Amino acid sequence: MDLGPMGTYSFLRNDHGTVGALCSLPPGAPPHSNWNVYFGVADADVATRRAGELGAQVLAEPFDVPEHGRMSVLMDPTGAPFCLWQPRSADAGDFVMFEDHAIGWVELASRDAAAARDFYVGLLGWECEASKVPMPGDAQYLEYGVGGTRYGGILPMSAEWGEMPSHWSIYVPVPDVDACLARAVGLGGKVCVPAFDAPGVGRIARIDDPTGAGAYVIQLNRR
Repeated sequence: MDLGPMGTYSFLRNDHGTVGALCSLPPGAPPHSNWNVYFGVADADVATRRAGELGAQVLAEPFDVPEHGRMSVLMDPTGAPFCLWQPRSADAGDFVMFEDHAIGWVELASRDAAAARDFYVGLLGWECEASKVPMPGDAQYLEYGVGGTRYGGILPMSAEWGEMPSHWSIYVPVPDVDACLARAVGLGGKVCVPAFDAPGVGRIARIDDPTGAGAYVIQLNRR
């Protein structure tokens, strides 16, 4: 499908529905190290203007995606890129989340977690609260949601992150993280963050595909 300034894309599906898409980059665009995240809004033009008022940088003004919706590309006040998405209709189609081989969590690693929280609450009306997941030192992990459903978190970046800018990451639940890493390497990918156990959460690793774009995989603790 032709996306105009965003190139072309194809849908990604698991056994139950659509989980995302692959998009070709326009000529001259730098490769992405992270997958893009899209947040749904009722009106992309209004939301984009509001984002600018709240301190975001507009990287691409709203434009139409034929047959599907309207979108814009922004950078939040802490430096993390993201997209706004206005679907063509209220029907989300067969998009699925919160299951194996689909998006299960969307996390912002931010240089200023408090500023990021205020921005997204002001723009998208998120509900935010401190997580019970233990963090080192005085750091506090925030979880955000809509209508009582938690969709992700905001992670404060410490000095150990070096010069890495604020960024969004996606987490994909899988039945077996170690088996997934072996398969990824066999398909030409790279293990960017080796598997580790997160207390109270599960087993986590990060993989980069052969183009350098990465995402986390997580084997959740299941009771």
